[in-house]
Amino acid sequence: MDLPPLTQEQLSSILTSAATPSELYDTLSQYEGQALLLADSKGDQELLSLFYSFFFFSHLLLEELSEARMLTKRIPQNLVENNSLLQNCTILLRAVWQRSHEHVYRYLREMPWPEPLEPLVQRYEVYFQNKTLEELSYTYEAIRPETAANYLGLDSAAAQQGNPDILQKFTNCGWKWDGEAKLLHPKPIAPAHGPDDRQVKGLREVMALLGKS
Repeated sequence: MDLPPLTQEQLSSILTSAATPSELYDTLSQYEGQALLLADSKGDQELLSLFYSFFFFSHLLLEELSEARMLTKRIPQNLVENNSLLQNCTILLRAVWQRSHEHVYRYLREMPWPEPLEPLVQRYEVYFQNKTLEELSYTYEAIRPETAANYLGLDSAAAQQGNPDILQKFTNCGWKWDGEAKLLHPKPIAPAHGPDDRQVKGLREVMALLGKS
């Protein structure tokens, strides 16, 4: 069955109808051939930048960082050179790859993402925050609130001062707050999805990195 033509309306329809990140990824991957032909013919540049940015975020939502890096290399370079949106995707990927949490949140919140892409940007921020919370809960027995807040893109200065709203975000997840020691005690959080080799490997890498900090 032939695919419908790649248009902005079709992209919006794909995003709306995809029930999971996997469905989004699988559908968008079928359009990469059309996108390359459109790029070769110097077609709609805005459409191409939206397609590749949609596809890029579908990789992030599946934790396919190596594949996301490969995607950035497959995008026609003449398109990337003149496109701030695709350049921003590459900058974000570098921060995610390096696990620079502060920069990830800053880029997601402050970069000028176009309106059609905003649902995916917001969805990834929630995903990244939840994943980080899960990783912290398995890594630390005790952690200072400002450190935990920094990992989750929250106000670390307010957390250091014991802001009750920020502390409640953690205690709502089952963490314990020791007001005398001024420490949070994480409670291990069950993964949102069943563990697999990729998740175990990723968690080990995170634990190693956090252990050095």
